[in-house]
Amino acid sequence: MPSIAGVAALALALGAHGELLVRLRLAEPAHPWWFGYARDGVNLAVALMLWGAYLMLGFPTALALLAGMLTTLATYLFDWVIARALKLPHPRLVLLAPFAGWLSLVALHPELVSQAFGHLLALGQP
Repeated sequence: MPSIAGVAALALALGAHGELLVRLRLAEPAHPWWFGYARDGVNLAVALMLWGAYLMLGFPTALALLAGMLTTLATYLFDWVIARALKLPHPRLVLLAPFAGWLSLVALHPELVSQAFGHLLALGQP
């Protein structure tokens, strides 16, 4: 049984990522020199938040880092496809479905998710 705090931290990090990406997109096009790095900063901050959430869920350190980074990448790609490629209205609402699905999977079967990331980590080792 995963910790409630870990699932809550995962939900908070996913929600923050989705909201910040929407807000950055609303601010475009912004012309200060640093604005191009804002999205990078958001992605880094969320990857660290997710790393912590997966650690709270009991993932080993390396798997938690991999899970946090891949979840950040997946969230960013979902947001990009929804808002830019498909130009769907209300991207916040559309993002709720994959977020809820992922949270449910992690909350109900954290050992399966950990094993899946473990297999990915093993693929990258010599």
